Amino acid sequence: MQTPKKEQMLNDFAWDVLARESRMMVNPDVKVAKGEKVFCQLPYAEEMLKMIQSSSESIVNKEPKVGKLLNVIDLLSFTKSEVVVVLEGMIEATVPFSHEKKFFQLFNMTADSFYELLCSPEGKTLFLGMKNRAMIDSIHPHTKASLYAGYVQKQKEEFFSEISKPTSAYEGVITGKNQGGFIINIGGIEGFLPGSLAAANIVRDFDDMLGKKVTVMVEDYLQKSDIFVFSYKKYISKILPSAIEELNLETQYNGSVTGVAKYGIFIEFNEIFTGLLHSSKMLPETREKFKAGAVKPGDEFKFWIKEITPDKKIILTDEDPSTKLREIEEFRDSNLGTVKGGEVVSVQPFGALVKLQKDIVGLISQKEIRNKKKKFSVGDQVMVTVDKVQNNRIFLTIPNEI
Repeated sequence: MQTPKKEQMLNDFAWDVLARESRMMVNPDVKVAKGEKVFCQLPYAEEMLKMIQSSSESIVNKEPKVGKLLNVIDLLSFTKSEVVVVLEGMIEATVPFSHEKKFFQLFNMTADSFYELLCSPEGKTLFLGMKNRAMIDSIHPHTKASLYAGYVQKQKEEFFSEISKPTSAYEGVITGKNQGGFIINIGGIEGFLPGSLAAANIVRDFDDMLGKKVTVMVEDYLQKSDIFVFSYKKYISKILPSAIEELNLETQYNGSVTGVAKYGIFIEFNEIFTGLLHSSKMLPETREKFKAGAVKPGDEFKFWIKEITPDKKIILTDEDPSTKLREIEEFRDSNLGTVKGGEVVSVQPFGALVKLQKDIVGLISQKEIRNKKKKFSVGDQVMVTVDKVQNNRIFLTIPNEI
């Protein structure tokens, strides 16, 4: 015979819920996406569902699978031949040193020196600070993983992201060449560096590039060859705007000729810049050599930067700016406010350039030309007033006609 208390408990029990659970009935009170079903009939079923959905992205499959890439979260033990680590999902894996030669080389180490590092008081901290990833190699008879394979895969994922959103530059070493360019090693991963993208200008000697360290950015990925394409020129275009700001107009630079045109010489310097030494900016001996066709690609030159144009073109001169400055100061002291005769040597959208004496040129602004209703052509003889000298530039005005 049941006691009144037991009788009451049986009456209070949710027999309808038990019946629904046993028949796997859908809980109509839980809101789910179309096509989904919840069979749990507990009062907090909806809260449980939300908790599972919010944490599903961080759930790691604890079953190891060959080829799975996982973060190393702890170091359990190590010997001279292997290290035992804990991977995400609390998976214990052995990393044999015999397969990690390339991984050790990334840090200029050997298996022995790596073991000595682990033996040091801060060894475990340093190892975990590397934030390594490991790829599972095998699971029978016990789980083995590779740190180098994990590193390569992690690096490849980073390279893929750099193709669409380039933000990082990498230092690589050119280890070989082929008909189209070079093989470049970047942190243990071999890539392709096309000859057309390997330097600021044309690469004339491929052998000279072997062993050279080059800073590059990711350009593309060739799926058929499973190889990334890198570009030095892409790196240059990325840093050029800020690097140009650091150039000094009072510093003498060294460079080499990369090309010769009718109007001047193109010179590469500091590995990333190319400037034009125009014939009008050459010293007499340089101009004579240039006109005689004696300047060739590869010739070494010393020069100064004359100016950097608004569109970031670099104009060079082989005349010491301090010498030119003294000449301009002497001209200013003798001629400021006076009327002088000169020859128009160039007409530009911003005005007319007038040669006043040897290597002294002044500017009549376009505004002054319009105001005086004048029109000039190259070769015209003109009378001008030396109005002012500012930032080593001579500004001219047109005298009023009497």
